[in-house]
Amino acid sequence: MILDITTWWQALPTGEQWLWGIALVSNVLFVLYLVAQFAGGHDLDADGGLHPDDADTGFTILSVRSLLAFGMFMGYTGVVATRLGAGLLVALLAGFAAGVLAAWLAWRLLRLVLRLQSSGTLDLQNAVGQTGSVHLQIPAQGSGSGKVMLQVQGALREMDAVSEEVSIPTGTPILVVGLTENGELIVQPFQPLTAELPPLDTIKKHR
Repeated sequence: MILDITTWWQALPTGEQWLWGIALVSNVLFVLYLVAQFAGGHDLDADGGLHPDDADTGFTILSVRSLLAFGMFMGYTGVVATRLGAGLLVALLAGFAAGVLAAWLAWRLLRLVLRLQSSGTLDLQNAVGQTGSVHLQIPAQGSGSGKVMLQVQGALREMDAVSEEVSIPTGTPILVVGLTENGELIVQPFQPLTAELPPLDTIKKHR
């Protein structure tokens, strides 16, 4: 079977190999993404940090889901176009158009889900006082928003967050201290309380 796949692959034109590669790699990454989300307990149907009325849609549409949808549809549409006799340039244009449409539809679906979520299934006040970690760096003094991961209402969620003071880098533990008028979390760096033991040589001296 492996030999058959190798023979089939080698018989493909270079352009079609690239299209198949984009489609298959995007497809595999999409499956792994879904598996990772389910395994990690992430709520796929309610990414609470995004808001359906957010005007800054440029970054929202470039989500992982949208980019992977773009790659899959671009690759597969391009392959179909070449099989129908289209040249490589036409196939690329058709694939690009299909990819953009798929990314836009994935983004619109996410916005629809968030509208349903905002109807009352998620109370953002429940996030205040919770701790989590920065998933995407948060700019200083409210100059922009980043993303944090935290448990809210029994589910691990990725949510938009701002900092009123310092910039908070990715991976930093945070504490949610409030909400903005737009429903973004206001967070600050959080240092978990740990019992500090004195140095070992100091302990020996007191024996």
